[in-house]
Amino acid sequence: MFQSLLVALDGGPQHAQVLALAASLATPRTRLHLVCVLDPAYALDDDAPRNDRREYSAAEDQRHQARRLLDSALAQLREQGVDGVASHPAGEPAQVLCDYARAHHCDLIVIGHRHLSGMERLFERSVGRWTIDHAPCPVLVEVRDAAP
Repeated sequence: MFQSLLVALDGGPQHAQVLALAASLATPRTRLHLVCVLDPAYALDDDAPRNDRREYSAAEDQRHQARRLLDSALAQLREQGVDGVASHPAGEPAQVLCDYARAHHCDLIVIGHRHLSGMERLFERSVGRWTIDHAPCPVLVEVRDAAP
């Protein structure tokens, strides 16, 4: 049914559920695009000079954490026979997800949902809400809590 799924991963409490949900939707012909969006304030290009990487260790740490998260998720998918590719672009998460889905002709975006309080919503934009409103394809939101 789905040829190309974008799976938004951030290592948060719903990481495992989001990955499992996406894998359950995959067929042998489905390609999963695992995307972990980096905070632009800490982002370095992949081809940044070694000096920049040493001087800006927080950015390098963020890249390594994203890479480990994505490598682990890809390994889990491969164990299940699911094909995937991984990317860790930088930017505003919701915008990056929508742009990526558009550029890669994704049929569906799979994301998790954080339960924000009223106060949190005043100060922090909901990535899920913005993605739903602007996505070029349907969005499937995993809303279960991580705790059993």
